[in-house]
Amino acid sequence: MIKERENEMQLLKQKLKTKKYQYLYLKEKLYLKMQCYDHWTDTTGMGCEILSEEKRYKHLEKWLEKINNKYNYA
Repeated sequence: MIKERENEMQLLKQKLKTKKYQYLYLKEKLYLKMQCYDHWTDTTGMGCEILSEEKRYKHLEKWLEKINNKYNYA
Protein backbone atom coordinates (compact mmCIF):
# COMPACT_ATOMS: atom_id res chain seq x y z
CA MET A 1 0.00 0.00 0.00
CA ILE A 2 2.77 2.43 0.93
CA LYS A 3 4.78 1.52 -2.20
CA GLU A 4 1.77 2.18 -4.40
CA ARG A 5 1.28 5.57 -2.78
CA GLU A 6 4.96 6.46 -3.29
CA ASN A 7 4.73 5.43 -6.96
CA GLU A 8 1.65 7.59 -7.42
CA MET A 9 3.43 10.56 -5.87
CA GLN A 10 6.47 10.08 -8.12
CA LEU A 11 4.25 9.89 -11.20
CA LEU A 12 2.47 13.06 -10.14
CA LYS A 13 5.79 14.88 -9.64
CA GLN A 14 7.02 13.74 -13.07
CA LYS A 15 3.80 14.92 -14.68
CA LEU A 16 4.04 18.35 -13.05
CA LYS A 17 7.68 18.67 -14.06
CA THR A 18 6.82 17.74 -17.65
CA LYS A 19 4.01 20.30 -17.73
CA LYS A 20 6.39 22.98 -16.43
CA TYR A 21 8.89 22.27 -19.20
CA GLN A 22 6.13 22.26 -21.80
CA TYR A 23 5.04 25.66 -20.53
CA LEU A 24 8.59 27.03 -20.64
CA TYR A 25 9.08 25.63 -24.15
CA LEU A 26 5.89 27.28 -25.42
CA LYS A 27 6.78 30.55 -23.77
CA GLU A 28 10.23 30.57 -25.39
CA LYS A 29 8.80 29.68 -28.82
CA LEU A 30 6.25 32.46 -28.57
CA TYR A 31 8.92 34.94 -27.50
CA LEU A 32 11.09 34.04 -30.50
CA LYS A 33 8.17 34.35 -32.91
CA MET A 34 7.28 37.74 -31.47
CA GLN A 35 10.87 38.93 -31.84
CA CYS A 36 10.94 37.73 -35.44
CA TYR A 37 7.63 39.48 -36.13
CA ASP A 38 8.85 42.72 -34.52
CA HIS A 39 12.07 42.63 -36.52
CA TRP A 40 10.16 41.98 -39.75
CA THR A 41 7.72 44.85 -39.14
CA ASP A 42 10.57 47.20 -38.21
CA THR A 43 12.60 46.41 -41.32
CA THR A 44 9.75 46.29 -43.85
CA GLY A 45 7.35 48.78 -42.31
CA MET A 46 4.45 46.44 -43.05
CA GLY A 47 2.87 46.07 -39.63
CA CYS A 48 -0.75 46.94 -40.26
CA GLU A 49 -1.18 44.40 -43.06
CA ILE A 50 -0.79 41.48 -40.67
CA LEU A 51 -2.44 42.87 -37.56
CA SER A 52 -4.18 39.54 -37.02
CA GLU A 53 -0.79 37.93 -36.44
CA GLU A 54 0.01 40.44 -33.72
CA LYS A 55 -3.39 39.89 -32.10
CA ARG A 56 -2.78 36.16 -32.13
CA TYR A 57 0.60 36.52 -30.41
CA LYS A 58 -0.87 38.80 -27.75
CA HIS A 59 -3.72 36.35 -27.15
CA LEU A 60 -1.27 33.46 -26.75
CA GLU A 61 0.88 35.54 -24.42
CA LYS A 62 -2.12 36.29 -22.18
CA TRP A 63 -3.12 32.63 -22.26
CA LEU A 64 0.35 31.54 -21.12
CA GLU A 65 0.29 34.20 -18.42
CA LYS A 66 -3.00 32.82 -17.09
CA ILE A 67 -1.54 29.32 -17.01
CA ASN A 68 1.51 30.55 -15.13
CA ASN A 69 -0.65 32.41 -12.61
CA LYS A 70 -2.73 29.30 -12.02
CA TYR A 71 0.10 26.75 -11.73
CA ASN A 72 3.07 29.00 -10.90
CA TYR A 73 5.48 27.38 -13.37
CA ALA A 74 7.95 30.22 -13.70
